[in-house]
Amino acid sequence: MKKLYLNTKEKIYRATSIIFIVQLFGALGAGFFFVIQNIFQKYHILGLTGAENEPTLWFILFWATDFFFVALAVIVSYLIAGIPAIAPSLALSVYFCHFTEASEKAVDMYKFFFATPANYSRATAIGYMGYLIMAVMLSLLIKLLYAGWAEAKIHVGKGFDNLIAKLRKKIKAIPDTIKGIDIIDGVDLIVLVLIIPVASCATTFMLIKYGIEVPFAALSESLGSVLAALSESNVVVAALVMGLMVGFDLIGPVSLSAFGVATAAYLATGNAQLITIYSVCFITVAWTAFFGILNCKLFKKGGITDTNDFNLATTGPINAFFENIKLTVAPSMPLAMRSPFTMIPGFMVGSALGGALTALFGIVNTAYTDGSLPKYTIGTYTYGGVEYTYRELFESGEIFMSFTLPLRSGDFLTCRLPLALIILVSAFVGGLVVMALRHGEYKLLSKRGCYYEPKDDLVIEMREYAKKLRTQLKK
Repeated sequence: MKKLYLNTKEKIYRATSIIFIVQLFGALGAGFFFVIQNIFQKYHILGLTGAENEPTLWFILFWATDFFFVALAVIVSYLIAGIPAIAPSLALSVYFCHFTEASEKAVDMYKFFFATPANYSRATAIGYMGYLIMAVMLSLLIKLLYAGWAEAKIHVGKGFDNLIAKLRKKIKAIPDTIKGIDIIDGVDLIVLVLIIPVASCATTFMLIKYGIEVPFAALSESLGSVLAALSESNVVVAALVMGLMVGFDLIGPVSLSAFGVATAAYLATGNAQLITIYSVCFITVAWTAFFGILNCKLFKKGGITDTNDFNLATTGPINAFFENIKLTVAPSMPLAMRSPFTMIPGFMVGSALGGALTALFGIVNTAYTDGSLPKYTIGTYTYGGVEYTYRELFESGEIFMSFTLPLRSGDFLTCRLPLALIILVSAFVGGLVVMALRHGEYKLLSKRGCYYEPKDDLVIEMREYAKKLRTQLKK
């Protein structure tokens, strides 16, 4: 079991390193269009699309970042269980990404994947950790069943050998070359290609559907009701709870239940306090990941912190300044997948502290309502050739630029500066929690011989791969 654990951990680290490259593709593509369209004011740069199709350009590149869960599930499953895991992992990951209620056309699937104020229940119903659990469960089932089948064939084959030997005494025409194992090998195509992967897929589906999705849906609904009631009676406690919810699953049903409460209050009253608090909680996660890894490096605690850890940790804070919900926290999720019991509690502590401090000091980012948000000086956003107000963006489900702005908008002295300090202080505290937990985990696992030391650096690996290809092509 120890060997299986270490092997699985190695594959998760490897997959999350690869996922960083997948996420980076979407981030760089989105950044390219951001600069071209919003700084240089150049639209329709490909010259092949009308204004109504402008969002398609963003969708193409954003898919890599948005749907990294699909890539993660396939990569993890393949690394653990090989070729048999590819098809079932792809099927399951696409199902839970899109078809939690009903089949939708492509643009709606894209929108529903990231929750909206009106239909946040249709978003990632199992949270980002659900995809990792699903991939590991599926691949281990396939791996163990494959090994079990290979072992069972030996015993079944011996039984066939005994049966053939008895029949040969009665039927002399039966040749001596027939072996029981050969007969069993004849059904490998059915067992190894159809039965085991399909059975593993069905079993995993049932466990994830009714072990994660359904309970989490009930939990998010109940927590949303509690949070809505708290926001009317004690906003500081509500902010604390909101931070815990956000840090727990980021874009999963629990966090998005909090988002629904915040946006509902904004749409009903025009008061941006809860959405300001939510934005602080959300952005704090990215900075918590950064400080967690940085603290481990600076204080030399928490075991090995590899280059890929640092790459993931620094990407989120950078993207926090580009007003994008997905790119801000997306790299924090693979870090949590590497070490969920150390990163997620840190996220929760940092977000809860950030939310509580924002509520305690009564900070509200009025830029959400007065049209002073950076870049959009009149409070509108040109999307597909049509201008929408921020309120209309919330109502229509456009959330990726709708609330991650506290560091770049509002009055400098009463909003931007205090929120920046709150986020940094809260994230540093959350980072200390991450460091402490990682160090405790390191000592515990090392004592039991179960600590995995990450070894790979994808940048160096790709550099060497390029040299290898150059050598091969020159021959």
